[in-house]
Amino acid sequence: MKLGTIYLKIKVYKDTMKINTLKLVPEDWIIKDLGKNIELCYKATKGKGPKPFIFPKYIQIDEKFIEGIGLFLGDSDLNRKEKNHITYCSKDKDIANHALNFLKKYFFIDLKDITFTVQYRQENKGLKEEWSDYLDIPKEKILTRFSDRHGNECIHIQVNGAVFRKMFEIIIENLLKMDFMGNPLLRRSILRGLFAAEGNIGIDYKEKKDYVSQITFDLHRKETHIEKIITSCLDVEDVRHKVVNRENRNSKEIIIFNWNNYKKFWEIRLFDLCQRKKNKFLDIMHNLKVSCFLEDGYRKELFNQQKLKQKEIAKMINSWQGNVSKTLKGELGIVMEGFCKLNKRVNYPNPLDKLIKINIGSLTTLENNEENKQFIEYLYRVKSNQ
Repeated sequence: MKLGTIYLKIKVYKDTMKINTLKLVPEDWIIKDLGKNIELCYKATKGKGPKPFIFPKYIQIDEKFIEGIGLFLGDSDLNRKEKNHITYCSKDKDIANHALNFLKKYFFIDLKDITFTVQYRQENKGLKEEWSDYLDIPKEKILTRFSDRHGNECIHIQVNGAVFRKMFEIIIENLLKMDFMGNPLLRRSILRGLFAAEGNIGIDYKEKKDYVSQITFDLHRKETHIEKIITSCLDVEDVRHKVVNRENRNSKEIIIFNWNNYKKFWEIRLFDLCQRKKNKFLDIMHNLKVSCFLEDGYRKELFNQQKLKQKEIAKMINSWQGNVSKTLKGELGIVMEGFCKLNKRVNYPNPLDKLIKINIGSLTTLENNEENKQFIEYLYRVKSNQ
């Protein structure tokens, strides 16, 4: 099986979103019917045969299932065809927990078939307790191994068994033949899983405020099948991107710029599987410099109702008298924090109805329309509470 080959031919509809596992079993395998489930094995060419595994006859294709597939496409050893087990690796406890729950919920994997190994470079006396508590597994199940290759602790979740490895590959191959691009829930779910595994948020710390310089999916140069999935999803979501090959690093990056695109990522919950990455993004988003441009009549009324001199208004909104003067004339926007403060003083109903557009930094303009309304309202609520 070549995971690098993707076919997008089979239509998937809401009432038929299931994988028929029974139809995917190789002809020479041994099948034991267990009602809703099947036990699978095959005869070894020599010696004792492999350990059998139980699979559901039907696997429901839903958001959590597709997220799990995205995680394993990105952070497992599916590319290592010589292996007789499957291993998932992550430094994030929440992502590791998603991966483990995926295996237990959709494939009925028992803890006795899994080896948990935490690699570490720095000594941590509470290492086993921390990981076992988070994953809700016995401490005795966790092995440890020193490694100077990793700066952070990371866990390897290894499902031991050639039968499971082979059938897992077949199921993924079958799934990738299905055209789920037209289903926004599933399309966004696989992006979410792949971003948790392969995504990165680049931060520019040289600005007056920390700023998102780019968002990337970082891939090995041979992972063209994953590149195809990601870029196809981004195209349907109308997210502009570019692919850059890094020959010297044996890698490639799918790079996304601009808050028009970051806003779409926030709307589709791209960051939700990894709390570390989500917090990183939200910390920047909550502190963005956002300029608001208001309707002429409302802008003048808002400032007049303050019954303050321009110098006093400037001090209150942390600006300059010259900037307040330009804002009154419509030549300059008002920072959103200042807009919130002025509105609170006069308690104007539905102030966002009088907002024409916002500027984020110097590169992104978002009109106050239906497409951007939810994002602008979210920013306004955040700034109001700062």
